[in-house]
Amino acid sequence: MREPLVSRILRYALYAVFALGVVITVTLPFMLDKYFELLYDAYSVEPGYRAFITVFLMAVGAAGLWVALEMIFMLRSIPLGPFVARNVRALNRVGVIFMALAAVFWGKCVVYVTFLTLVGGAIFLLGGLFAFTLSNLFRQAVAFREENDLTI
Repeated sequence: MREPLVSRILRYALYAVFALGVVITVTLPFMLDKYFELLYDAYSVEPGYRAFITVFLMAVGAAGLWVALEMIFMLRSIPLGPFVARNVRALNRVGVIFMALAAVFWGKCVVYVTFLTLVGGAIFLLGGLFAFTLSNLFRQAVAFREENDLTI
């Protein structure tokens, strides 16, 4: 089966997001002052904030890169059939990553609370729940497919 145009476009967009994410994550410690000039952050004048936000953003960037890779691998499975056990495990990993990111975002709010950090944590929580739900749906589809493959 040929890969649909929409999934090809999404896969190439994910390649671009992944490449841009790598560049931003790697250059983050060197470019943080420029980012502070571009995007105002009221906490940027507090002592220790630069190190804290660097570690926080690097962790979030690494997690985002992992999720992008999982999605790329999932999209590559579409021509062969997406209902495979590898995609179930990938969606479970994405769910765990999103739940961890929600905890990291809300943990940040203990030290430096912002409205967008709270919203980001809520979005990651919902994304994690959605990923776990999709994982369960894919698990059932894999079971049906395997049962159907065994039926003569």
